[in-house]
Amino acid sequence: MWLFIFIILVQLGYIYYVHRQLRAINVQLGQRMRQKSDQPIRLQLMNRELNQLVKKINQVLQQEMKMRQLSKQEQLYYKEMISNISHDFRTPLTSIKGYQQLIAKGPLNDEQRHKLSIANAHVQNLEHLLETFFEYSYLLSHHNEPQTGHVPLNLIIEEYVAAFYTQFEAKGIGVKLIGSSSIIAMQSDEGMIRRILQNLIQNALQHSEDDVEIRYWQEIEFTYITFKNRIQPQENFSPEQLFDRFYTIDRTRKRNSGLGLSIVRLLSEKLGGSAHAVMENGHLRFIIKLATNPDNRSK
Repeated sequence: MWLFIFIILVQLGYIYYVHRQLRAINVQLGQRMRQKSDQPIRLQLMNRELNQLVKKINQVLQQEMKMRQLSKQEQLYYKEMISNISHDFRTPLTSIKGYQQLIAKGPLNDEQRHKLSIANAHVQNLEHLLETFFEYSYLLSHHNEPQTGHVPLNLIIEEYVAAFYTQFEAKGIGVKLIGSSSIIAMQSDEGMIRRILQNLIQNALQHSEDDVEIRYWQEIEFTYITFKNRIQPQENFSPEQLFDRFYTIDRTRKRNSGLGLSIVRLLSEKLGGSAHAVMENGHLRFIIKLATNPDNRSK
C-alpha cells in the first residue's frame, strides 16, 4: 500500500515538474518576443521528449533569426539601390534640362516647339519619379519620429480638395466630402498628414472612373479618413497589393511609380495607425487610421 502511494506521489511530482518546465518554455518564448532576444530556450528537467521538443523549437527559432537577418540585409541593399539609382539619374537629368532651355531660346518653328514641349513634359515626369524615389528611400532609411503639433484635419482636407478642384473638374470627376462641420483636431505631424492626403488625391485623379467620396471622422483613440471611387480592376486584382512597392494598376507605368500608396502606408504607420484597401461593389475604398494623440493612445 505504502509503495503504491509512493509511486503515485512520485508520478504527481514528475507531472508537476513537467508542467513547470512547459510554463518555463512559454515564459522564455514570451521574453524573446517582447525583448527581441536571440537566446535559445533552456530546459532544466531531464526528459527525452521535452528535450527533443526544445531542440526543435530552438532550430525553428534559429532559422527564423537567419531569415530575419537576411531580410534586414535585403532591405539595406534595396535602400542603397534606390538611393544610388536616384543619384545616378540626377546629373544627366540636370544636363538634359539645361540643353532644353538652351534649345528653347533658339529659333524654332511650331512643330519643333511642340516636340520640345513633349520632351519637357517627359523630363518633368522623370523628375517627379526621382523625387518620389528619394522620399521613399529617406523614409525607409531614417527612423525619424513624427513632429507632433495641433492639426485641424478637416480644414486641411478642404484645402487640398480646393487646390485640386480644377484638375478634378477637367476630368469630369466630382468630389463629395462627408465629415463633421466642427474642427477635427489631432496631435500629429501635419507634414506627414499632408503627404498622405496629397498621394491619395493624386491616386484618385489618376485612376478614378467616377466621382470621389472622401469621409473623415474621429473616435476616442483614432481619426479616420476614407477615399472611395470606382475603378476598373485588373484580373486577379487584390486591393492590398496597391500598397506594395512599385505595384501599379497602370501596367505601362506612364503615370506613376507605384510608390505613392506605399508612402501612404509607411506614413500612416509612423503616425500610430494603418492603411488598408477594400473593394465594395466595384468601388475601391482606402481606409486610413491615424492616432488622434499618440502620447495618450492606449498601449
